[in-house]
Amino acid sequence: MRQGIGTLVALSLALGGCALQTPPRQTEVLKQSLPEGTQVPPSWKADATTGAVTDDWLMRFNDPGLDAIVAESMANNLDLRQAADRVAMARQTIVVVGAQLLPQLNGQLGYKHTHDFGDESDVRHTFNHTVVSLGAAWELDVWGRLRAQRAGAVAGYEANALDYAYARQSLAATVAMSWYLTTETHQLLALAERATRIYGELLELARIRQAAGRSSELDVVDARARLETAQSDLEAARSNYAETRRALEVLLGRYPAAEIEAATTYPPLPPSAGAGVPAALFERRPDIVAAERVVRATFRQKEAARLALLPDFSISLTGERVADHLLRQLKLSPWLASAGVGMTVPIYEGGALRAQVKIATAQQAQAVSKYGSVVLKAFKEVEDAIASEQTLKKRLEYEQSALVDSTRAVQLATVQYQAGKRDLLWVEQLQTEQLAVEENVIKLRNAKVTNRIQLHLALGGSFDTSPSVAETAGWNEGVPEEQQ
Repeated sequence: MRQGIGTLVALSLALGGCALQTPPRQTEVLKQSLPEGTQVPPSWKADATTGAVTDDWLMRFNDPGLDAIVAESMANNLDLRQAADRVAMARQTIVVVGAQLLPQLNGQLGYKHTHDFGDESDVRHTFNHTVVSLGAAWELDVWGRLRAQRAGAVAGYEANALDYAYARQSLAATVAMSWYLTTETHQLLALAERATRIYGELLELARIRQAAGRSSELDVVDARARLETAQSDLEAARSNYAETRRALEVLLGRYPAAEIEAATTYPPLPPSAGAGVPAALFERRPDIVAAERVVRATFRQKEAARLALLPDFSISLTGERVADHLLRQLKLSPWLASAGVGMTVPIYEGGALRAQVKIATAQQAQAVSKYGSVVLKAFKEVEDAIASEQTLKKRLEYEQSALVDSTRAVQLATVQYQAGKRDLLWVEQLQTEQLAVEENVIKLRNAKVTNRIQLHLALGGSFDTSPSVAETAGWNEGVPEEQQ
């Protein structure tokens, strides 16, 4: 008996050594994912700042208020918690799938009491039946199907971990942009309040001049209409300011009460960040690396589906003690032991297994195409942000110069109106243009800050000192190279 068990174990070890296929490398996946002729350039097409991409962009803004709310969002954001839970579930999936590679031990304890109520002779009997058993079953992973499934689970776990890392980076960027959006809406609210005062003063001036016979009713009616429009714009600005604060509070896990104190001014922008080279995104962007890991997971799923067409082998060992009246009558030993080797061969399953192979093949092709989409989108985000850096800078310079000139024009026009050289309609038109230019300046300042944050995120720069992809380090500790 012992010799037979030893033979089974030796056979299982000998058959379980078939190696898995080597998964496609990142360069292979990239080549398959992009259309023929699409190449990654050695440098950015937009005029980028030279130098390597750096992390810790949050510190560069030197805004303690922003630091505090980003930290709060990392602790309390509910979407981020869900992403963390998905990572935890993916980690346990590795355990569930990997458990199939190990022997399965099962125990049984049973007792049955039987009472015979007798026949015509009124003879009654009582029987007791007890079972105590311990069994071991082991599916031999001869071809590597179970190892392929476990390798797919490992790749899926890493993809989830990388998605979580990117979610942290995206959340930090979103919170920062929302923080400065509240600054924009606060300044626009202050501008709307000032516009209301200005048009109120022009209306009062028109009424005084009409009473003195120096202007017509047209000036009064037009000034009143502009004041009413400004009052409507003021209500809209108040609503926008409250909405942006509520949105920020939800990101922080707070009740949306529009009570958070926002920054009233923008921080000085730090120097432009280094953009590195396009190829660096393949290692820095967690979403790109995650998409590549999804391709690897589908590769393993396809491999497992293909190996499911081959026979399955298993061994089983059972030891038990059975005690009942029949064994006692036959004078047989209550101790039993058995060992067996089994083989399951798929003969006919209606084409289900081959269909699974085709499904897995299509899923892998889909993952490869998705990888290409993620890569091109990432490149576009960087190119757009780099190009916008200079565009927004120039636009803001022009608008600030225009604001100085339009403010001076309003001052001159107001003096001439009071002297009777100009009509009020002309003054109001210049005033409206000046307020519109000032509004553009406020929005362009926020656009510059937002674009800088988006550039850091697009380049794969981390908001803290730890590179975002490095957050998943150690995910594959103890996993053989071929199973990753």
